[in-house]
Amino acid sequence: MTDQRHAARRAEGSKDTTVPRRRFLGAAAVAAAGAGLASSVASAAPGDVAFAVNAGGSAYTAADGTDYRADTSYSGGSAAQSSDSIAGTDDDDLYRSERYGDFSYDIELAAGTYDIELHFAETYWEASGDRVFDVSVAGTEAVADLDIYAEVGHDAALVRTISGVDVPGGTLTISATSDVDNAVINAIRVVEANGDGSSSQQPYGGSAWTIPGRIEAEDYDTGGEGVAYHDTTSGNAGGAYRADDVDIESATEGGYNVGWIAADEWLEYTVDADSTTTYDLDLRVASASGGGQVRVEVDGTDVTGSLDFDATGGWQEWTTVTAGSVNLAAGQHVVRVYAETGDWNFNYLELRPAGGDGGATYPDDPGNLDGRSWDQFFADHFDGDSLDTSVWVDQEGNGHDYGVPGWGNGEEQYYSRDNRWVENSNLVVEIREEQASDEHGTYDYTSGKLVTQGNLDFQYGRVDFRSKLVEDQGLWPAHWMLPAGDAAWPDDGEIDIMELVGNEPAAVHGTVHGPGYSGGGSIGGGYHLDSGVFADDFHVFSVVWDPGVIKWYVDGEHFFTVTREDVESGGNDWVFDDGPFWLILNCAVGGEWPGSPDETTTFPQRMEIDYVRLFTEA
Repeated sequence: MTDQRHAARRAEGSKDTTVPRRRFLGAAAVAAAGAGLASSVASAAPGDVAFAVNAGGSAYTAADGTDYRADTSYSGGSAAQSSDSIAGTDDDDLYRSERYGDFSYDIELAAGTYDIELHFAETYWEASGDRVFDVSVAGTEAVADLDIYAEVGHDAALVRTISGVDVPGGTLTISATSDVDNAVINAIRVVEANGDGSSSQQPYGGSAWTIPGRIEAEDYDTGGEGVAYHDTTSGNAGGAYRADDVDIESATEGGYNVGWIAADEWLEYTVDADSTTTYDLDLRVASASGGGQVRVEVDGTDVTGSLDFDATGGWQEWTTVTAGSVNLAAGQHVVRVYAETGDWNFNYLELRPAGGDGGATYPDDPGNLDGRSWDQFFADHFDGDSLDTSVWVDQEGNGHDYGVPGWGNGEEQYYSRDNRWVENSNLVVEIREEQASDEHGTYDYTSGKLVTQGNLDFQYGRVDFRSKLVEDQGLWPAHWMLPAGDAAWPDDGEIDIMELVGNEPAAVHGTVHGPGYSGGGSIGGGYHLDSGVFADDFHVFSVVWDPGVIKWYVDGEHFFTVTREDVESGGNDWVFDDGPFWLILNCAVGGEWPGSPDETTTFPQRMEIDYVRLFTEA
């Protein structure tokens, strides 16, 4: 929530870097300000971590094994801490502490060339423009006008890498200067690049990209020009994500893309194949005119030959280039994407088991559900650093602002965007016992609700959600659909793909609501697990929707059907052929169906969604 003192100070146009602005304040550092901090590695091998510090926090060992020392040897600024969950990282605690204000770090290093990783998260402001600042490395501005929220949103990790920094030996100074509000940094990691003249190449973020899987274009390896990439122009023309001389900009499909590509430029990615097998390789590209030509190399060998693609009609009009099959042994490889011609944009590459329609990329895929072949026309498997808000929209509050207090069901939760994030290729919705207030009242629980209203709707086909749910009295997770348009509920219908009431954690329900058969009079059926509960593991919840009939499935097993005849035989109207519907996912707390939580209900709990897929019949 917004600290009103801080908001008022900013509105007055003043810049106060001496007054702590958080409710959670970090302890003061024990070392004297300005004293150099000696590297923990006197003479590191290329790629080894020469120095790492958890800004504003205590010593921390990251998921990749990096040991970040407690904050020390800074000059200026203040320390603060947060308890927020951070999207896009396995290291929430690294981003929960920070140094803010105008400050610098003096780092003692042996002579050599280094890659500097700067770690950021915006845990305070919730709008673009509220915090803007610059970072200098070795006296040179390396990051200009950084707005963390504008790049990745609230409570999400952002890493900027400055590659190929030459240090003659002695002290490397990294300093931050405030433009709007306070500069902030959460961690610094320094990796030796060329200590003995050999390659400094390392996976971006420290860990090789696991395949099968998708690799975003902007997540090329560290190591710098001529090592991990080749770019023929200086500077990042898009000004986004990283500070190397690679042109990165925001992509309409979510996340970022690499643009302004010229002939003979290339990017490299260290991958880790989980088994020896044949993989199908796809590239996602765009070209306003002229198309392009690209090839893919693995460990220095051309594995695709020249791949031609036509103009797509715009720099953000994306198409998939099928690059054929690649044989890979289990273990690490370096994949190079080489531009044989220029004037195109690159969004991502994807490797998946050959001969399938997704395989391990889409675990538990029911395949040709309902005995039919399907063409996928939309998928979100949440592989980016943040939620794709061009598709998903938060509905916040308790329903008052939408004219339905308690969301029409007497629900007790306050929906907040702070309760959802992307983590480990899953969308996480966290349900908490905590108070939230607005002009309509105070609520004892928070959760998350996302919809595709206005961005994505469809009529007829198949929907798959692969999700791990929650349990306990009073919790009510759901995946469902409402009709496009402005008719009053339930006149145009509602399709519930999956609902679970927490005191029956082994059962889910599929339901339709319409005029004359809504609420307690709805039409639906249930599915029960033979063992375990739906909070134990992921399951695929599906609906197949055709004119006059809707069918429900769990893990490919059919459990309920409703038809036009069923509805009309009861004297009611079948409204599910009247137009398209959009998607909703949420977890309510309390309400008329599950009732309130009690002393047996545990908090917090997390509903996780691995993917959402939409199909039409082939």
